[in-house]
Amino acid sequence: MPRKLHYLTSSGQDISGEYYASSACGFTGDEDFEWDGTHKKENATCKRCIAALAKPPEPRVPFSERARPILFSGPMVRAILDGKKTVTRRLLPTWQIPKKRSEPDCEPRFNWIAIAQKHPRWGFAAFGETEQTCADELTMYGETPYGRRWERLWVRETWMDLRGTGVEHRPTPDSPLQRYAYGADSPPGSASDEARKDFGLKWRPSIHMPREACRIRLEITDVRAERLHDITVEQIIAEGLSTNLREYDAECDLRRQWRELWESTGGDWESNPWVWAISFKRVTP
Repeated sequence: MPRKLHYLTSSGQDISGEYYASSACGFTGDEDFEWDGTHKKENATCKRCIAALAKPPEPRVPFSERARPILFSGPMVRAILDGKKTVTRRLLPTWQIPKKRSEPDCEPRFNWIAIAQKHPRWGFAAFGETEQTCADELTMYGETPYGRRWERLWVRETWMDLRGTGVEHRPTPDSPLQRYAYGADSPPGSASDEARKDFGLKWRPSIHMPREACRIRLEITDVRAERLHDITVEQIIAEGLSTNLREYDAECDLRRQWRELWESTGGDWESNPWVWAISFKRVTP
């Protein structure tokens, strides 16, 4: 009895000469058994492939609407809204941190290694003669959890759905009623915050914020891998911090604020970790 024919969604050979294939029903070239495929839809005999082909294709999302979520605290959201914060730093994944190779006979240009892209088939590494050159190559080719230059982000923040609560929300007296309220607009102890407590309303954490409640969208302008302590005074200010001290004491005060801010989020300052420095600008949906 002939084997079923599965509809091939992709097939070929990678750069190492290894054959790969995947079908509409989910089979790939990694199975322990052999299966046959076809690139002609009318020749497919697998019922699961035929059912998958019968489904209407998902609508393509325009590039301007594609975005990845990113979390910010209330003070940082206010800094973004005020135009003071234009960069954020996030830890590199453990597998992406540059490491010294232990092989004694490797060429000098391969002394350091960092995983640039983690993928079972298409993954690759960045190399360098020194830790810094390896980080530079990682900056150029590495994959980040938040995307690369020109890509978009949507901000998750502390929020509240006011639909059906009977509580009006107007950011300003002249603005229309809004469905959502945001913690960054009502700091703890403010009149609006106390009023919501009287109605038994509670703020919801940013991690549970849906896309439709988002009010801030960002476009990435630059991404680079660096050590946490390598931040400059200009970059600290771009992180949303400021000082009113004299110029002589300003740098020390800013670095103290930056350390306190990093440690307030549970970050380890002393280890001087590797971070992704993500610069951005606010955009209109």
